[in-house]
Amino acid sequence: MWWKNATIYQIYPASFRDSNGDGIGDIGGIHSQLDYIQSLGVDAIWLCPMYDSPQHDMGYDISNYEAVYPPYGSVSDIEQLISACHARGLRILLDLVVNHTSDEHAWFQESRSSLSSAKRDWYIWRPARYDAEASDGRRITGGAVSAAARGRGMRPRGSITCICLRRSSRT
Repeated sequence: MWWKNATIYQIYPASFRDSNGDGIGDIGGIHSQLDYIQSLGVDAIWLCPMYDSPQHDMGYDISNYEAVYPPYGSVSDIEQLISACHARGLRILLDLVVNHTSDEHAWFQESRSSLSSAKRDWYIWRPARYDAEASDGRRITGGAVSAAARGRGMRPRGSITCICLRRSSRT
């Protein structure tokens, strides 16, 4: 359990370093700073989500686990980053978000497509507890997800809460 005593450097790709001048941090920017990161004496870098995403939740709303968000780079860029980390004796942790996806993900699209979908139970669908309207007469909804669920005769109960497990201080 190497991680119990490890020093881990967390990187949010979008704000770390821009290597191509487009104003958005990217994998190339991270790669360019590996010598500096290594000089800090860290054992690993923890890369926040870099998967393809519509970016409504800072990358935690993943639409494709097998692709990289294009402004950050490509799968090849990630492979090169991993190799470069290992060459420096650094471990790399990829933040894997498994408890929810984007409403644009193929699994979500299939889940909401019908009550008999093979992936229907991959997401939690519930009837609303109440049918509230705002004081100005507009319906209170949760946006695209609610609209999709209403198409199936249901609405999500409310916003979905994500509980992300982080490094524990317990020994």
